[in-house]
Amino acid sequence: MSKIIIDENILQIPSDRIGIDMGQTLSKIAYMEGNELIFFSFPTQSNIQRIDDLLNSKRNKVNSFNFTGGKSFTLYKQYSKEGETKIINEFEANVKGIELLYRLEKNKELPRSLIVTIGTGTSMVLNDSESTHLGGSALGGGFFMGLIKALFNINNYQEGINLARNGNRYKVDLKVSDIYSIDDTRVDLLFREFTAASLGKIDNEFDIGSLKKEDFISSIICLIGENLGTIATFIAENNQISNIVFCGGFLKENRILKKILSLLSKVNKKKALFLKNSEFSAAIGALIT
Repeated sequence: MSKIIIDENILQIPSDRIGIDMGQTLSKIAYMEGNELIFFSFPTQSNIQRIDDLLNSKRNKVNSFNFTGGKSFTLYKQYSKEGETKIINEFEANVKGIELLYRLEKNKELPRSLIVTIGTGTSMVLNDSESTHLGGSALGGGFFMGLIKALFNINNYQEGINLARNGNRYKVDLKVSDIYSIDDTRVDLLFREFTAASLGKIDNEFDIGSLKKEDFISSIICLIGENLGTIATFIAENNQISNIVFCGGFLKENRILKKILSLLSKVNKKKALFLKNSEFSAAIGALIT
């Protein structure tokens, strides 16, 4: 559980609603209790009954259940038979939630930004009046968890992230500097640090017995980050957007991913923003919509 203290003299958030964002991997719930904005998160597939129990426990205090996310329709139909409910476009909900989190953290309105939500997959949305969807990718936390499960039988997200922190991706990734001679002036110092090929050192001469899962998992996170960062900065440039807000569950405690996204944004002259509690943005957006 997480929470934010809200100054009710500055910002009014409804206390008679609850926002529920049910994604493929995680479900997030947001509601007001006194002057506190409360957040919960559960794995979706194994916790439908737990989510239902929590919502039922709020019936005496809540007049409206506001749902968003791809896996929410079944519970939305169930609750719509018993009281007031809404089902909200998840892009709209996410934008509204990010705008509120930015206002709480920065004490000003969010400027025109590309909001990149990295969850099971990745969506890229402009915070305009239409919450315009500009692109996305199948790369994200779902790809990461599927790969480490298939290769290393790791089911726990935090275990995978902890292993990556202790890894060295350059034991398996090929950098530009690994290809070009140090005396070759055709390639500048910055470009030499770029990745030429993810897992490019795992070739015919590589001793597979020396492969460490820590290095491999670190490489996978960077592969995801470099591809998403490249797509996001290209979309931002194409739409004359200077700010990119990176959010979503795959960023949670993922310093490697944040570093890659920040670096790519800087190289491409974009400002990368990371907000606290951003994995709950769609639940917050559902709450206030």
